[in-house]
Amino acid sequence: MIIRFWGTRGSIPTSLTAADVREKVTAALLASRGKDLRSEGQIRKFVQDDLPFHVAGTCGGSTPCVEIVTGSEEYLVFDGGSGLRTLGQRIMQSGSKSKTIHIFLSHLHYDHIQGIPFFTPAYIPGNKIIFHGGHDNIKESLTRHMEVPYFPINIDTMGAELIYEKHNPGDLVEVADCQISICEQDHPGISFGYRIEHGSKSAVYSTDGEHRMPAHGKTYPYIDFIRNANLLIFDAPYTLSQSIGSREDWGHSSNIMGVELAARANVEKLALFHHDPAATDLQMSDFLKHTEKFLFLSQQKIKQTRAGIPGVPPARTHPQAVVIAYDGLELEL
Repeated sequence: MIIRFWGTRGSIPTSLTAADVREKVTAALLASRGKDLRSEGQIRKFVQDDLPFHVAGTCGGSTPCVEIVTGSEEYLVFDGGSGLRTLGQRIMQSGSKSKTIHIFLSHLHYDHIQGIPFFTPAYIPGNKIIFHGGHDNIKESLTRHMEVPYFPINIDTMGAELIYEKHNPGDLVEVADCQISICEQDHPGISFGYRIEHGSKSAVYSTDGEHRMPAHGKTYPYIDFIRNANLLIFDAPYTLSQSIGSREDWGHSSNIMGVELAARANVEKLALFHHDPAATDLQMSDFLKHTEKFLFLSQQKIKQTRAGIPGVPPARTHPQAVVIAYDGLELEL
C-alpha cells in the first residue's frame, strides 16, 4: 500500500504569504553562512540534508484528500477537500483510458467536499466516480453545493457517471482490491472513519472525531477498530489542553490522545492530520517534537514502572513512529 497525502489542512484552505516565503528564504540564507555552496549540487544537498523541514518545506494548505494505491486499476480516495483538485490533475496525466474512482467521504462539511467541483476527471465522459459514505444525503448535499448562487455550474455538467453508495458501520466494502470497514465518530453531524485492509497491510483514515471520557475506558470500540493497523491517520489539530479546554465539543482531537489510542491499539505508525489552519510550519514542527517527546517519556515511564514485576506485560513499543502529514507526503506500508 502506498498512501499519498494531497491535502492535510483542516477547516479551510490556507497558504503561505509573501512574508512567510521571505522568512523561509532569509532563514535558509542565514543557515548557509560559512558553507561551501558553489555548485547547484552542493546547494541542493544543503537544502535537502541540512535545513529543517519548516524552512526547506511546508505542510501545505489544501484541505483533506488522501489517496491509497494498492495496485488496482481503480483509484481509492478518502475525502474530497481542495487537495482533490491536485490529485485530479495527476490522474489526467495518466492517460486517456476511462477511470473508475472511489471517493469515500468522512462527512459533508465543506472542507471535505470543496475540491469536488474542481475534480477534472469528473467532467470526462467514460469515467466513473463512485461517492461512498455513511450519510443518507450524499447525493443531495453534493448537488446543492454546486447550485447557484454557490457555484456557477451544476453537478449535471459533469460528464462522468456519478454513483452514490451509502454504507453503515459493520458493512464490509470490497473495492480496489481492498476490504474497507466503517466506524461512526463523534463529530457535529457525525463523521465516519475507514479501515482499509489490503493483503497483510492495513491503514485507518480517521479524521474529524472527538474522543471524550469513554475513550479512557477498557471497552472503547474505537480501539478494536484501529487495532494492529500499520498506519493510523488521526485527526489532531489541537494540543491536549485545547481539546479539553477552549475547543472542547468542537469535534476534534489532540496529538496526545492520538498517541494514547495508537499505543493501546498496537498501531505501528501515527500520522497527525487535519491541521489547524492557523498553525505555521514552525509551529507544526514544534507540535511534532512535543508529540515525539510525550511518546518517548510515556514509554520510559511504563518501562520503569513494569520493570521486575512478575507477570506484568512488557512496556509499550507502539506507535514506533509519529509523523506530521503534509501535502505531498508519500508513505509506503
